[in-house]
Amino acid sequence: MPMFEFTCAECEHEFEELVRSRGSDLKIACPKCASKKVDRKFSVFSARANSTAPAMPSGSGCGRCGDPNGPCGM
Repeated sequence: MPMFEFTCAECEHEFEELVRSRGSDLKIACPKCASKKVDRKFSVFSARANSTAPAMPSGSGCGRCGDPNGPCGM
């Protein structure tokens, strides 16, 4: 199941939600205020693989916490 990021149009709370099917995101409600006025955010896909690729430059990595090993799962 894909995970999508949403922003509540009422309280501006940002949250993630597992979406089971294409129409399921119409039923998503904000966990903070229960509003159904939510907008899906553009998410960046990330995958981890073993390779001999050059190391990422300092200061890059997770867009939320800055962990150079990738997404932190926040």
